This record gives sequence, structure tokens and C-alpha cells, in this order.
Amino acid sequence: MKLAQGKETVLVIPDLQIPFHHPDAFKFLDYIRSKVEPTKIVCIGDSIDSHALSDYIHNPDGYSAGHEHESALDYLKDLYRIFPEGIELDSNHNNRVFRRACAAGIPKVFLKSYKEFMKAPEGWEFEQYIIIDGVMYEHGDSHSGGQAARSAALANMRSTVIGHHHNTAGISYVANKEVMLFGMNVGCLIDNEAYAFEYNKKNKTQPTLACGVVDKGVPILYPMILNNRGRWIGK
Repeated sequence: MKLAQGKETVLVIPDLQIPFHHPDAFKFLDYIRSKVEPTKIVCIGDSIDSHALSDYIHNPDGYSAGHEHESALDYLKDLYRIFPEGIELDSNHNNRVFRRACAAGIPKVFLKSYKEFMKAPEGWEFEQYIIIDGVMYEHGDSHSGGQAARSAALANMRSTVIGHHHNTAGISYVANKEVMLFGMNVGCLIDNEAYAFEYNKKNKTQPTLACGVVDKGVPILYPMILNNRGRWIGK
């Protein structure tokens, strides 16, 4: 059994859910970028939250949909400055606006594309999923449970990287006599104290702050270590 090798070093940005991202998320990602020198950047999805467009109950004291998106765009400028090129994957939070439009009977011809409404620079692409060096990258919302990353790898019959499942970051391997596959969940970089995550407060398991790298076919998870004030320690 062997793990397939690759040529690329892929930095995987986890769920940020801007503007409700961790205050040190960008500094942490920039640090990992300088450390691993990636050749490709993949945002696993849910870069923005769109809490005000959720089908769930949302906080009446929070942002309006317009205010939230304007705030998100301000932060996205910083993300694009650090990563002028990247690939953003389709995800349940990013496409909330499209679901709302569909429910209201508005055809897609009247809507902006992801790239337009997220004001992404020319170097950014938007895909449903992508395969790099034989590894599949997808958001992960079509898989469930604590072993979602492993289930995704088995379903895809190839090593797979996902996000979406905030509380179960990690790497799981499965092998037969010929090949080894991995499933990696890269966690998230959200601010768990934000009102958008009020639903987390009573959960026994809490979000795992991290990002992932696939270095020439080998998965690596980088946890963001916090101090007792909830801030990144800087290394």
C-alpha cells in the first residue's frame, strides 16, 4: 500500500464565515503561508457567513443582510491582499443568497456570480470542487458525522479534503493492499463568541481552529493554538 505523491503544495483555508471569523484568522493564515510556501490556495468554502440570509432563526439585534455583506467585503479585501490568487469552492453559506432567490422565484439571470458579489480579484476562481494531484477538495456538506472526511474519501474513491464540520478537524487514513487514501477535515477559523454561533454554546464539542496543507500528497493539519484570552499565540 502507498500514498500517492504529488507536485503541489496546497494551503487549504477552512471555513472563515466572515465577518464572524476569528480576529487572528488572517494573521494565522499569513504565517502558515510564509511557513509552507504553497503553490496553490484552496478555500474550502463558507468564506462568508450570510447569517442574515439564513433559513434559521437569526439574531434580530445583529447586522442586516446588507450591512453584514458590506462588513464581509471589507475583510475580504484583506484576505485577497494576502492571497491574490486562489480557488473558492461552492458551499452552503456562500450560496445562501442563491437559495433565497430560488425560493422567491428569481431566475439566475438576474443574479450576480460568486466572483461579482464577493468582489474577488482576477486571480480567484470559483468551482464546485477541484482535484489537484489526484486529491479531491470539496466543502463537505454532502457528508455527515464525525468521520465525514473518511466517508468522503471512500465515496470519492480518492483522498479528499473537506471543511464544513467545525468540530471534527483531523486526518483519517484507510488502505488496502495496493493504495492508501486519506480524508482530512481542516476545521474552521471562526470567532465562536460571535452571535452567529450562539447555537454552539450548549454543545459539548466546540469548533477546532485550524487550517490544512497537502504537501506533495501528504496531508498536514495546523491547529491554531490560543492563549487563555482566546487569542492566537503567534506561532
